[in-house]
Amino acid sequence: MLKDYRGRTLQIGQRVRVETDIPSENGMLYKDSIVKLDEFNDSTKKIRVTDNLGKVWWIEPSEVSCSFL
Repeated sequence: MLKDYRGRTLQIGQRVRVETDIPSENGMLYKDSIVKLDEFNDSTKKIRVTDNLGKVWWIEPSEVSCSFL
């Protein structure tokens, strides 16, 4: 079961908000960006999200929040 940084349940296909800036060699995923939750990898315990440009990011579930409205 996926949980966000506050312990709320996350679901695949849900839109979530990024809680911290996440740098990578391909760019930066900025805090407060809205992304779509696509997949959960059991072996690495990371989630795959896509931003509004369609770029794919693998991040920790604790780096997103499902309560942004």
